[in-house]
Amino acid sequence: MRLGIVGACGRGSAFRAACDALDEIEVAAVCDTYETGLADAADRLGAKLKFTSYERMLDEANLDAVIIGTPMPLHVPQSIAALERGLNVLSEVPAGVHVEECRALTLAAERSTGIYMMAENYLYTRPIALVNELVRRGLFGKTYYAEGEYLHELKELNEKTPWRRKWQTGINGNTYPTHSLGPILQWMPGDRVVEVCCLGAGQHHRDPRGDFYENEATTVTLCKMRSGGLAKLRLDMLSDRPHAMNNHVLQGTDGAYESSRAPEEPHRVWLRALSEDPCRWTPLDELEEEYLPHSWRNASAQARAAGHGGGDYFVMADFVQAITGVKSPTVGIHEAMDMTLPGLISQDSIEQGGRPLPVPDSRDWLTEERKPPQLVMTMGKAALESPPQVSIPAGYILRRLQFGEEEAYAVLMSAAGFEGVTKHEAEARMRRVIPGGFFVVEHEATGRLVATAMAGHAPTIGRANAGVLDWVAAHPEHSGRGLGRTVVSAVMRLMVERGYTDVYLLTDDFRLPALAVYLALGWEPSFEGEGMRERWDAVRKELRPT
Repeated sequence: MRLGIVGACGRGSAFRAACDALDEIEVAAVCDTYETGLADAADRLGAKLKFTSYERMLDEANLDAVIIGTPMPLHVPQSIAALERGLNVLSEVPAGVHVEECRALTLAAERSTGIYMMAENYLYTRPIALVNELVRRGLFGKTYYAEGEYLHELKELNEKTPWRRKWQTGINGNTYPTHSLGPILQWMPGDRVVEVCCLGAGQHHRDPRGDFYENEATTVTLCKMRSGGLAKLRLDMLSDRPHAMNNHVLQGTDGAYESSRAPEEPHRVWLRALSEDPCRWTPLDELEEEYLPHSWRNASAQARAAGHGGGDYFVMADFVQAITGVKSPTVGIHEAMDMTLPGLISQDSIEQGGRPLPVPDSRDWLTEERKPPQLVMTMGKAALESPPQVSIPAGYILRRLQFGEEEAYAVLMSAAGFEGVTKHEAEARMRRVIPGGFFVVEHEATGRLVATAMAGHAPTIGRANAGVLDWVAAHPEHSGRGLGRTVVSAVMRLMVERGYTDVYLLTDDFRLPALAVYLALGWEPSFEGEGMRERWDAVRKELRPT
């Protein structure tokens, strides 16, 4: 299996021991934007081919599979790019950073001939695997409660890897849930989280620039399971304390488990079948002789020495077996979503004061009834080379939406005909736009928001690294003043400034005034999809002057 590794100078290099322990794998190519360290990474991993362009590696290296070991916001676009080429994907955790892109990834995985797997290595560590075997044999009875904690102080690492300052400690809620939740979902087989609520312990730490970290020092997320059970997740990447990154608790009708909280402590278990005394714990390792899974019994010393307590090796072995058709991936696309989506929804919950919120099921994305697809337009070559100037009518101010204006934004969207946009939805959109990409027009005389448009990073099927013009709206009382043209032009110019060469929008056939603006500004219809050319012919007929 010819394997490519992106992020080879960072996390990707940690897979070396696992790859060396598997005869089926040849690390054929490595990729990283850090060109200075790329030659050393290639030598460490035994790769002959080196790339600074991920797309070039995918197209030129004749790969069977890729490992994605890059920062969190790159996982989805890079996974989709590989899946669209029919390659197998092993992605680092979490699967994605927004619900919308997780949906795009799910659809891409469904359509691809390649296999998607998420590299949640905590599932394969020795104590987790042993407890899973005890659950599989029924020794815990019905499991109904669990806890998972990831306590890993990261303030210094935030400065060395700045993406963490945004995606792990720059967003409130559980931004890194899979290490905690992954084992729990294995121990509650067939279950999933259907609702979460999240609260935090306040802001107590500042970064070297004196700014508070947006992620509260400790967040706790309660997860209601489909079966009626409960799981509690604690995340703390900021508190000054010893690391404790693999803390778990499990309770069943016939057993209980508590992991070690410090190196000198044992993992411990109580099982009714082995001890009627409910006050007597048994050290977990005493059960290894009879219950340790065969994968661990038969693993070589080289495999056991791989990263994350051997977890990295077992992840790779599982990936190879999935690709070769021996078994389904342990963490396929839906399992990856089950571990990722509760964390994303927790971020909305904590912003809403701990309000319980439903967690979408990725399986529904494949089966739900869909209305006819929207029309697609792409920013044409001429517009990309010379985007329109931004014209602001007298009496109006073009600016960015500010935190604290979510209610005013919701009022504007309602007036423009977009019902159901709440203050909380506005907050979520503010977190999704590219920096500086949430434009609004303010009416100087009244101070009201009267027009808006968003610039977003939105990978989707066929567009792995695309930007999107989204949520264009104008207040009907201010129609005829060209405000829609103002905000659309602002987004177009920003996209070009940020280097996007693939920008698209979605709209409806009946939005004729908006379609006229888009066409005038250099947007071009896309005819891909059944019946699209006929629909565009009808639109052009409606727009033709009588």
